Amino acid sequence: MRIAAIFALGLAVTACSAVGPSGGHLVLVSQAGSSTVAVIDPTQGKTIQRITVGGLPHRMMLSPDGRKVYVVLVGSQAVAEIDVRSLAVTRTFLTAPVPERRADGTLIQAHFDQGAFAQTNCFACHNPGGAKPFIVGERPVGIALSSDASRLFISHIRQGLLSEIDLQSGVMVRFERLPPSGAASEAADLARVGSRLVVALRPHQPSTEAGAVRWLDEQTWQTLAEAPTGADPASVLPLEEGALVSNFESNTLSLHAPGAAPLGFTVTPGPLGMLRVGEGQVLSLNYYSNTVSLLDLKTGLSENHWLELAGKTFVNPTHAALSPDGRQVYIVSSGTEGNLLVFDLNSKRIARAIPIDGLSFDAVVIPQQVRR
Repeated sequence: MRIAAIFALGLAVTACSAVGPSGGHLVLVSQAGSSTVAVIDPTQGKTIQRITVGGLPHRMMLSPDGRKVYVVLVGSQAVAEIDVRSLAVTRTFLTAPVPERRADGTLIQAHFDQGAFAQTNCFACHNPGGAKPFIVGERPVGIALSSDASRLFISHIRQGLLSEIDLQSGVMVRFERLPPSGAASEAADLARVGSRLVVALRPHQPSTEAGAVRWLDEQTWQTLAEAPTGADPASVLPLEEGALVSNFESNTLSLHAPGAAPLGFTVTPGPLGMLRVGEGQVLSLNYYSNTVSLLDLKTGLSENHWLELAGKTFVNPTHAALSPDGRQVYIVSSGTEGNLLVFDLNSKRIARAIPIDGLSFDAVVIPQQVRR
């Protein structure tokens, strides 16, 4: 599994430095190993704050107005909402119901005794030093925003579930299991392309059986189209051309559009996250090969670049975010020694490595203007 074994900190939001932001943009990084989101000032080259959010923070998404960041908490069956001005968690949303019974049918009495059904984040009880196990729930992984920005859609990898959260009320309003496609039953990621949702389904890992890319109507969740893909589709990147899927078990990306045969692109082994970096240009983060691939979707050609600086190789890139001026990419190197790599798109080289926690995962950039 790509979800790391986790050690967490505590419930309080803690600052790791007394020095405040320098005034430019900030980079937020989800740190699964410590249950925190790190606030990075790239000008200073350091973490200036840690925000405790919940168990296994992974994927993150910036709201269209740039004022909120939504963090998927894989281990806490929830999404945390961070206000970018205060750099604090303002709300959390459950992504699946709190269960009354265990898998063997026995009653979970503690959920009744401790008011668990009124909680909005399982981390309130299942945290370091709290109730066991630490990692609970249906494992939310993918996140997408509705066309009108009023709802969140969340995919769950444990049982192929999809949920919908109304952002005004903060309430989960829909929760359904997606029908499998052959052996592909786990909803590994989710994106929205226009008025359609795109879900990447994978078989239970490890597996060599085909995964599937399914297009759903945003309102009804009716299946509109479906096509096979690799055995372990990891991420879905929405594009005007369709949905680009990284096939983690291989060295390929595949571009899917309803009614058309998927187009394949070759990168290097273990593609995970993807980032659009220009017109028809996508950067693939290749976890197993410690490289990034700059892909031209029009020509199908890719340039592969090792993640090295001063003779040091940086391992296991996962996800990345683009700087506001479009000149640099912030890449999460997620090894046990974590780093946020500043990759210059002009020179195609790492310009700087900023230490972060190991087992970090995703990154978003907060532009300077939305922090005012």
